[in-house]
Amino acid sequence: MFIVAKAMLYLCFSILIGTFILYSVQKTKRPEVCIKKPWLLMLIALVPVFGLGELMRLTLHLGEGIGYWLTFQNIVFSFEIGKGLLFLTGISILLFFMVMFNDVGEERFFAGLSIVLLTGMALSIGYASHAASLDSLGIFAHSLHFLAVTAWSGTLLAVGFFSKDKTPGLSFYKWFTPFALVCLFIVIGAGIWLMSYIVPEYVNGYLLNYGQALLIKHILLFVVIFYSLINGVWLKKKLKEGDDSLSLKKWIRAEGILLFFVFAATAVLSQQTPPHDVEETLKMEKPSPLFSFITGLNPGDNPMLSIEISLMSLGWLFACMILLTGVFFGIKKNIGFLPVFGGSILAACSLYLAVMSSLFL
Repeated sequence: MFIVAKAMLYLCFSILIGTFILYSVQKTKRPEVCIKKPWLLMLIALVPVFGLGELMRLTLHLGEGIGYWLTFQNIVFSFEIGKGLLFLTGISILLFFMVMFNDVGEERFFAGLSIVLLTGMALSIGYASHAASLDSLGIFAHSLHFLAVTAWSGTLLAVGFFSKDKTPGLSFYKWFTPFALVCLFIVIGAGIWLMSYIVPEYVNGYLLNYGQALLIKHILLFVVIFYSLINGVWLKKKLKEGDDSLSLKKWIRAEGILLFFVFAATAVLSQQTPPHDVEETLKMEKPSPLFSFITGLNPGDNPMLSIEISLMSLGWLFACMILLTGVFFGIKKNIGFLPVFGGSILAACSLYLAVMSSLFL
């Protein structure tokens, strides 16, 4: 339940920031996006509601002995996670009334101001993050990572699911392609920054649920980048050549859905024990059942994973390349959404198995 709440928090925030980014751009440079004001207000209200999920999880974990209501009050007013939620709620209220009394779809100033308020909400989420508790700069690492991935995915989701145009025009791609590249570089840079705090033993972390979720997240991001190259380079080139037979909106939607899966993996991460020291963590909890099932390895008392290329790992990597090639030709031939998207998921699974089959103790 708490994982779902976290994923829905990311989804609501993404659609909001993506919509306001599009509204802040000149109409001639974006597709016509139509999200009714009541829907925007509902999404704004849901952000702090879903933000309660992590606080409730902590309350249930700590409050059994001293009472849940007292524990809830102590967390809200004494813990960083509670203070972060208070900031998030306060800014959400400001954004709610600003959107209620102004036409953000027509007035670019208010759309830009909405992005500023959403940035404040992202900082509130970063303030309550695990990285912020480890280092004073952790709040900026988490907030940058969160803002970049939600702005990128939210714009894709807004265009893919809420635009009236069949195909985004070339004027959209002229600014969105460099925008997506900047977001990608920030996601990678801030992600490495966060990992230096939370997962200093990246490969050894695969032994734990946290490391497994992180690996799956990174593999999904790899497939997202593949889609970005198709959407932002190849399809853009076809659009320049005047070929409007391809359904660009369909593949933008696929990229956005894959990024939502990244949110789901991130939500799973938030519910796991961060592996600052894998050996010490394994003394308190068992290895990941998924790791044990796939590899059949037992970490023992002194876990130290290494990566060695094997015939099996090469075979799975080759299968991934074949599937991605099939995805590209499926898009080129403009076949159905489900076969192509299914091939993308199978490619991600093949890449995951390629990594897992190359692990040795």
